Amino acid sequence: MEKRWSERKQLIVGVDVYQHGELLGSCKSRDFGLGGTFLGTDSSLKMSKDTDVELVFHLTSPEQSSRHKINARVTWSSDRGTGFKFCNFDTGVFRSLQEIMSYKAGPGEIGNTQGSLSH
Repeated sequence: MEKRWSERKQLIVGVDVYQHGELLGSCKSRDFGLGGTFLGTDSSLKMSKDTDVELVFHLTSPEQSSRHKINARVTWSSDRGTGFKFCNFDTGVFRSLQEIMSYKAGPGEIGNTQGSLSH
């Protein structure tokens, strides 16, 4: 049984994964919640459980683009992708999480489907 403290929503946006300022790779998010995210990753971006990284979410719309950097820790990994738990919260990070949760995707992206998702 999953133990999540926040709602998850399907969200497909570009995400860059960094470790100590070095870009490890780029991928797409699959779902997102205030507590963490699941990223679809390929074999070139395998990370061990408990690895600390920085995730940079790219939100784009016809009016503007924004980037949100959030510290995260790998919680699990599979052939389909990697699950992350967000860490080191402050008010700025919480505002970023809320903005990402309320993001409405443009054409070709999915970002406005509410509800829980399972893996």
